[in-house]
Amino acid sequence: MPGPVVCVSYLAAAELWTVPRFPVAGYGAEVLRIERSIAADGPMTAAALTALGVQCLLLANDVSDDVNGDEVRGWLHRYSVATAVTGSAGAATPRIVAVADAAGTRTWFPYLPGVAGTLAALDLSPVAGASFAYIDCYQLIEGPAVRAIGAARESGVPILLNLGGSPLSPAVAAAVNGCRGLVVQTNVDDADAGQAPAVAASILDTAGAAWVVVTAGAYGAVAVSRGEQVSVPGFRVVVRHTHCAGAAFSAGLLYGMLHGWPMRESVGLGCASGALRCERGHREPMPALAELRAVIGSRDRVTFRLPRTAPTLAASRSVR
Repeated sequence: MPGPVVCVSYLAAAELWTVPRFPVAGYGAEVLRIERSIAADGPMTAAALTALGVQCLLLANDVSDDVNGDEVRGWLHRYSVATAVTGSAGAATPRIVAVADAAGTRTWFPYLPGVAGTLAALDLSPVAGASFAYIDCYQLIEGPAVRAIGAARESGVPILLNLGGSPLSPAVAAAVNGCRGLVVQTNVDDADAGQAPAVAASILDTAGAAWVVVTAGAYGAVAVSRGEQVSVPGFRVVVRHTHCAGAAFSAGLLYGMLHGWPMRESVGLGCASGALRCERGHREPMPALAELRAVIGSRDRVTFRLPRTAPTLAASRSVR
């Protein structure tokens, strides 16, 4: 690992609301609990990797000198995330409200004024010295993500591209096609777990990736390459929340790949990391490697096997 993992993403304060059930249009729902965290996946991935002893650098937008900005900077400090993010007297700090109900439905409302423009002007020179580039590629920040892909490609740095459920657009597919060591990560809902292999195969063909990894919530994940398919079941946990579970998975996956592990073991560590993320509170420590190994060695697995073939999943619904 000659350099840090450079994570390129946006940075926002997050409020996580829990409701009994989502209301029908025109009606309300009681908020049972409000917790605070951060977004997007990139900062959480950097924090989880740092706890595993991997050097990281977060490239993201600045936040304002307001209450939410103080919360975000405090979070980065608490988890020792290396970044050039500062506070400025300008527009309000970006925010996200994520709402989840008892049925497991989760949606979010991002308020990201000026974020895309700020990310488009980021200094990406640290990417050239990275061991890996982790890039969040949601529809809302696709332009800056394509620019970051170009910086990694020019320097020959391998990429973990996180679609986060967003579709692989023609612009992104063109940007990544032929990138060395490209790994694409996305997700499907638990109910669509059986379709994960087909989703992975479709992205593999379109992006020309070395591997495509699709997480399927409680059912684990599947990883597909040109000649191999790996299915890893999830771990049984008591779920407190699912905020940034995919980011924690990315950290475990990256740790394994950086250390030359086989893909099955890398995905397994990712599943363990995502499981502990769902089980721990938002201010609890990120798990160390020994804790993840303990999960792998002791926890029961979800008894579900992802099929080798499945109907193609319709275009994803996520916009982040």
